Amino acid sequence: EKYKGKLDHKMDHLACFMGGALALGAYTDPQGLESERAQRDLKSAKALAYTCYQMYARSKTGIAPEYVRFGNDNDYNVGHAHYYILRPETVETLFILNVLTGDPIYREWGWEIFQSIEKYCKTKIAYGHLTDVDQQELEPENRMESFFLAETMKYLYLLQDPDTDIDILNKHVFNTEAHPLRIFKGSRR
Repeated sequence: EKYKGKLDHKMDHLACFMGGALALGAYTDPQGLESERAQRDLKSAKALAYTCYQMYARSKTGIAPEYVRFGNDNDYNVGHAHYYILRPETVETLFILNVLTGDPIYREWGWEIFQSIEKYCKTKIAYGHLTDVDQQELEPENRMESFFLAETMKYLYLLQDPDTDIDILNKHVFNTEAHPLRIFKGSRR
């Protein structure tokens, strides 16, 4: 992104939804999935999903920071955004890629993320934010955004349900809070 006219090699957790969007675009490309464009988009989707997963896997808690910055060696560091507010974007992408590709790695990554959320974000009555994803001894804050149950946990649940009736290519579309809505016949062109 650009900041004060200069390129800032920063990637927010929010950008992790793009892997799912690119994958859906590849699978619905008018030129077909085997087209050069669709294959490029699918490759980008998988690479973005891997980077987002690494944001979780490489922290001491297995929880992703709010954003990372990339250096000249294409590796990243957390910088000043050590906190986690229970965001759904990575697991949304993992769910979409798992459904579309059938590759079990996305389910495995989702399970690892879920286990870390259970271990480090769960409170006595709910879930809470982490102020520093590299501090394993910190208790979660007493704050839970509505999107956590509506999106993060829903995508994690669906990711682990191989028998789901959700059909993201032909029957359903998700709204912004991850509620699957049926596509009405005749509404697709």
